[in-house]
Amino acid sequence: MRKNITAVILFGAILCAVGGMLTRCGRSGGAAGSGVTAAEEYSALRQELRPCILQIFCGDYRGSGVIWEVTDEEVTVASSAHLLQNGETCRVLCHAGAYYEAKVERILENCDIGFAVFPADTLKEDGVELTAVIPSERTTGELVQGEELLVYGSGENVAEDFVNGYLTEAERSVQIDGYPDAQPLLFGGIVREADPGSGDKGPVDAGMSGSGVFDRSGKLLGILAGGDGGSGFAAVPVWRIVE
Repeated sequence: MRKNITAVILFGAILCAVGGMLTRCGRSGGAAGSGVTAAEEYSALRQELRPCILQIFCGDYRGSGVIWEVTDEEVTVASSAHLLQNGETCRVLCHAGAYYEAKVERILENCDIGFAVFPADTLKEDGVELTAVIPSERTTGELVQGEELLVYGSGENVAEDFVNGYLTEAERSVQIDGYPDAQPLLFGGIVREADPGSGDKGPVDAGMSGSGVFDRSGKLLGILAGGDGGSGFAAVPVWRIVE
């Protein structure tokens, strides 16, 4: 049986728990004044981001990931290091139902992020169109406590977990096993109350490590590192990845 992989944030530490055309996606603004309802905008954003959300199988573990970059030669996948470190290769499942064999290329030493690559020619052969995420260029000082966040990943099935949340801390350093220095993380919470205009509800659960954490415009703010088993979660900030 393949195991889900997630991480649990507990008392300031993250503990591992077993358990073709290529374009970029994202939006430049919201729906203010456009006559579009919140529910319609959430639905449109979910569909727009779906081609960059992946499910990843590495060793005996399963998690999530995003399309980080595409070129004419290869597709680069970003996910949690604690998932990708379980094998030299991984199987990547995209929203179109196609699997691709990816080579784990790099595990970052300073944060819980890893990268895997597979040839772009395979997408053209299958007629599959994938999109790469757009990293947010906002700094920690430009993020607003309480602003809406969207966690999009693949818990049980690829690109089916679209969770509405909010920012609690733009950055806070915590000590994590396996890293010599404290790790800066972005912290958020999950909306649990019923709201006709919001996304799917539910905790950040098993198999969600490596999910994308987006702002309301569809820009990537981070890669999910783990949750507290309830309504809280943490992510590696995108500015830590691009640096």
